[in-house]
This record gives sequence, structure tokens and C-alpha cells, in this order.
Amino acid sequence: MKKILFLFLLIHTFCFSNSLGLTNVDLIILKKIKSLTDNTMMKYTLMAIAIKESSIGKKQINDFSNDYGLFQSNIKSVMKRQRVEDNYYNRKYFANKLLKDVAFSTANAIVEIDYWRKVHKENWVRVWASYNAGWRYSSTTGVLYADSIFDIIKKLRFEYNL
Repeated sequence: MKKILFLFLLIHTFCFSNSLGLTNVDLIILKKIKSLTDNTMMKYTLMAIAIKESSIGKKQINDFSNDYGLFQSNIKSVMKRQRVEDNYYNRKYFANKLLKDVAFSTANAIVEIDYWRKVHKENWVRVWASYNAGWRYSSTTGVLYADSIFDIIKKLRFEYNL
């Protein structure tokens, strides 16, 4: 009897857990992100990065690393991609744009991911590592970041059925 009760509790906990602490609003946002592309890996990558980087928009500013927006795009990379001069006014303008324009923020994340996809020839573990660590993708930081993204993706697929 104890074994059956233990098994029931284990299955119940697994089936109804919320290990990422997602709210109903978070799930709606994630479903919207998922609808942006037909590429399965890109869908899960974007959702996982939004969770990892900004807690799905709750923490959109990192002044220490100069990363902004839902996907924490680096302001230097954004300005380089936009082909504008790196100065105070442009930094402020594009930081605000990343914070207030979700489409702009998402487009920058997709362009960044696509760049690393080409560099790493669709090796998604390296893509995830490079999204965070750039060319130092094999560093401890890059490897740990990729591992955390993979873990989030597994939870999104199997725990949340997204």
C-alpha cells in the first residue's frame, strides 16, 4: 500500500509540477513566441532564452553587461547590426527600442541565433553556448549556458507540453 501511495504521489507531482514557476501569462507569452516560426528548434530556443535571460520579460535590463529586452540582446551587437555609430544617444535609443518594441527585440534575437546557426552548422548546443558566450562557446560559461537552455527546453516540451 505504501508503494502504491508513493508511486501515485510521484506521478501526481511529475504531472502537475511547475518547475520553471511559469504563470498563466507567462504561458500565453511563450505560446506567442512559439507561433513566430515554423522551425521547431528555433521555437524552443527562443522560448528558453526568454525564460533564461529575462524571466519572460520581468527582468529586461542588465546594465552590467549592457543587455536589454526580452532576449537580452547586447547593445553593442545591436548597434553593429544596425550599422550606427556607438555613442551615448544611439545606445540609449536602441536600449529603449529593445525594451519597448518586442518585435525589434525578437528580430534581433532571431538574427543572432541564425548567425550562430550558420557558424556552427546547425549544432544547437554550440548555438546556445555562443548566444551567451560568443566565440568562447566552449568555455565553462558557454557550456553551462547551453546546458541550462537544453534543460529548459526539455521542461517546456515534456512538463508543460509546449
